[in-house]
Amino acid sequence: MTKHIQSTAELEQHLSEHIEFMKASADAFDAGSTGEAKRIAVSLRVLLHDTTSSVSLLGQLGRKSVQFVDSSTPMNPRNMLSQNVLVAMLMGPSGGSYVPFLDLSPEPPRMLPFDAWWDAVVVSDAKKNSLSRKQLILAAANQDGGAHVDPKLNAIYAALSRQNSSGWTYSEGGKLSIPKGEELAAIRQIGHEVLKTLVPGYTKEVKLPDESAMFGGAVFMEAEQAPVPAGAPLGVPVRVGRNDKCPCGSGARYKECHGKLT
Repeated sequence: MTKHIQSTAELEQHLSEHIEFMKASADAFDAGSTGEAKRIAVSLRVLLHDTTSSVSLLGQLGRKSVQFVDSSTPMNPRNMLSQNVLVAMLMGPSGGSYVPFLDLSPEPPRMLPFDAWWDAVVVSDAKKNSLSRKQLILAAANQDGGAHVDPKLNAIYAALSRQNSSGWTYSEGGKLSIPKGEELAAIRQIGHEVLKTLVPGYTKEVKLPDESAMFGGAVFMEAEQAPVPAGAPLGVPVRVGRNDKCPCGSGARYKECHGKLT
């Protein structure tokens, strides 16, 4: 079968469409439709992912050589707690939830070559299982409902999205809640980074609900020190003894929970 070779103008049109798709999904996500993160993941796959049989849209346009915006906070390999360097915790009367940093990242944005940005680890759960930007995007787009529903999911992604593998809980007034949507907020932030990379002057800030607070950065913890003070804000380095209660809120001793040796 004879095939039509798409012109540069046609490829540029596809790029414009996917930028608009991502902007629309980003706005819908920020308005509360967090499932839109999966649509963002699909556009990111189209724009960025190369395989042995297909070339990404940016690859076809020769635009993957640009520097990509990196808005993450530093991933600390010594940290014994889980880390997600693209999101913050939103705390308020309705409980805890994850939100993307957008333009309010605690770290000034940096510019990275595509491969370093795409393959960088952005999530490390309580068992030190990790996910890169690439792994997050492909799991959501190829397996978890973006462009396809696969009967089998990336196990680390599944634990993050379904089993609270980061281990964080939030309690207010004696009511305990488990924040959800960590993977979706991270995907939303990756989409934000790509929009800032491709669209000059693009900007977006988090809108916080009334009586809510956003805590950015990662909690840092090493063993054999004092326990985390009650209500300590995220981003403050803290340390905990192995026989103290785990700061994740489980009620178990640290050595039997996040500090369990495997």
